[in-house]
Parts: sequence; structure tokens; C-alpha cells
Amino acid sequence: MIRSVLIRSGLLAALALSLGACMNRPMSTNSGSAEPTAQPQPGAACVEGYTRPDFARLNADLSAARTRWQAAAISNYAYDFAQYALPVRFPAVRVTVSGGAVQSVALKAGEEGEPSAQARATVGDLFQNIADALAYQQAQPCPAVEAEYDAQDGHPTRLYSGIKEANSADGEGEWNVTGFARR
Repeated sequence: MIRSVLIRSGLLAALALSLGACMNRPMSTNSGSAEPTAQPQPGAACVEGYTRPDFARLNADLSAARTRWQAAAISNYAYDFAQYALPVRFPAVRVTVSGGAVQSVALKAGEEGEPSAQARATVGDLFQNIADALAYQQAQPCPAVEAEYDAQDGHPTRLYSGIKEANSADGEGEWNVTGFARR
């Protein structure tokens, strides 16, 4: 039950990172493949100088990071998590994970408010969040997405997701993982 709530909230939060990303645009799949294909809409114009992300590279980087994380076999750790989903800035928190399950989410000093649903995530959940964002964004006409990972153990350190359609003032968000420590 908790896992399905985390997965559902992670997916919703991934989509929230793309606020205003035109959720009603169709997403189709290649025959025989579960990977979405881009379906640019007629008349959708990207901002001047726009370059579409290299989704093959982004997915390869995600796969390599997951492999490093699995090889590191870390199940007890803590990290700081900060997120915004325009126009909202969520409070920064310290997440503690033991035995592969979130044990606590504590507001950082000076922070107040309710943490985002994504703040209650294991590294595995963060990987899934990135995979969901990549799948969703790949089907958008003017996506912007960036993901970064720790060079040593592969844990995610940053996800940026947005849209770069001309005349669009919203539709972006970012989360950052810092202060990662094995426990």
C-alpha cells in the first residue's frame, strides 16, 4: 500500500515538475516497444534556439546510474532534498532511509511548510521519478529535461523538467539531492 502511494505520488510529482506541459497531448508507443514517441502538435512552436534533449543518452545515463547504485548495495543512507515546481518552492528536508525504506523526513533548519510527496522517497523512488519524467517528456513537442547522478555510487543528484514552448511562462520544476551520506 505504502509503495503504491509512493509510486503514485512520485508519478504525480514527476508530472507536476512539468506544470502546464499540456497534459492532453497524445502519447503513442512504437509497435513492439513501450518507449513513447514524440507527437508534436500542429502549430506547437518551441522557443528560439531550442534543442530537443537526447532521450537515448538520458535513458542510457539513467541505466548506468542505476547499475552503479545496485553495485554499491547501499540500503542505509540520508540525504537533503530541495524542490520547486513553479510557482511553488517546497521546504528543504533531510530524508533518512534504513533497510531500503524511508524512516524519516525532517524539515531543514529554518524551513516551514509541508514537504512535497517526492521528499518521501528512497533512491529507487527517485530513479523511477526520473524514468517517469523522461517517458512523459519524450512525448512533448518542446521538452526540456536534465538529470544528474553521483559519479561514484550513481544516486540521483538533480532532475530538471520543463517545457520550452514559445509564449509559455510556466511548466518547469527541479529537485536536488545534496548531503548524501551512508549510515
